[in-house]
Amino acid sequence: MKKLLTFGSAALIVAALALPVGAAQFAHIPAGPIKMELTEKPVYFDHTIHTTQDCTACHAKMPVHFPPLAVDTEKQCAVCHHKVAGTTPKFKCGTAGCHNPEDKQAERSYFKIVHDREIFGKGHVADSCLGCHSEVAKTRPEKKQALTGCAGSACHPKQN
Repeated sequence: MKKLLTFGSAALIVAALALPVGAAQFAHIPAGPIKMELTEKPVYFDHTIHTTQDCTACHAKMPVHFPPLAVDTEKQCAVCHHKVAGTTPKFKCGTAGCHNPEDKQAERSYFKIVHDREIFGKGHVADSCLGCHSEVAKTRPEKKQALTGCAGSACHPKQN
């Protein structure tokens, strides 16, 4: 009985110490929308909407589409914050040499990673922001303007 009590106490202590480590993993995620100003029309990106574990935060019932980032917490950040040469970069998307914001037509331009339906590049095949939003809009037609519109959308809200 004494061994069981000791083992149980040790397990509780380990769990209590490990809990803050797991919680701190995503502590660096911005709390509200961030303004991304590398395109002609600024984009407001809310990490909270894209990383929630609770689908009902945005959907009254389970969505028909694949929840974009909430399913796999180990890979959710890597969808946008992908590795470069095997390591996680410590710079922004629009840094020179990465996704250049100046030339919209360049293969890896900042504009294309947001607006092309699919992104193909060295070591990277994924949906862009608009590609994913278009897939969601197919199953949620009432959200089409909010998810895929240029002006007055969730991405490019009208300025007051």
